[in-house]
Amino acid sequence: MRAKVKPPSRENPRMSRRYREIARKERRQVEHLLHMVTAHFVRACVQRGAKEIAIGELTGIRGAIDYGDRLNQRLHNWSYRKVVDMIRYKAEIAGIAVRTDVDERNTSRTCHACGRVCEASRIHRGLYRCQCGWTAQADVNGALNIYERAFQVSPIQGSSGRVARPVVLSFRPGWHTVHEPKRRSDLRAS
Repeated sequence: MRAKVKPPSRENPRMSRRYREIARKERRQVEHLLHMVTAHFVRACVQRGAKEIAIGELTGIRGAIDYGDRLNQRLHNWSYRKVVDMIRYKAEIAGIAVRTDVDERNTSRTCHACGRVCEASRIHRGLYRCQCGWTAQADVNGALNIYERAFQVSPIQGSSGRVARPVVLSFRPGWHTVHEPKRRSDLRAS
């Protein structure tokens, strides 16, 4: 939509009225989607009885990465802090504590089973496979490592009774709402 409208240039730095309208509409749509997703997430935490949410600290990630002009632009437009702030205020209303001090360094490269750090274990975007035999979805492996750093206990290797096991929550954003996928009745959350 915005591609069909002439963007501001060096010769003409002022944005056209139509370009501003489109940009404002896109910002509102993104804001709405972020509110839907964060509200859905906090509602799921309340339903599962969560008392604390741990979010990794990503400070400085943008400065250390250079993927080229196009991907750098997308990375810098990433609304990570806005998502964290939305989760924080919605969780506060629900009585859930949110901590954002968990160091994420090497969590996606570390094997959750044996603790070995190896970048080559991350086969591709969605698969993590270690020499010890541990195989998991790569983002789940990273989330398990963040969980263990935050609460000093592994949700997979057994709990001390201090914390509950994490639940993976998937959703599909629709046009006006977020839909949870249908669950099979023979599966249960662990």
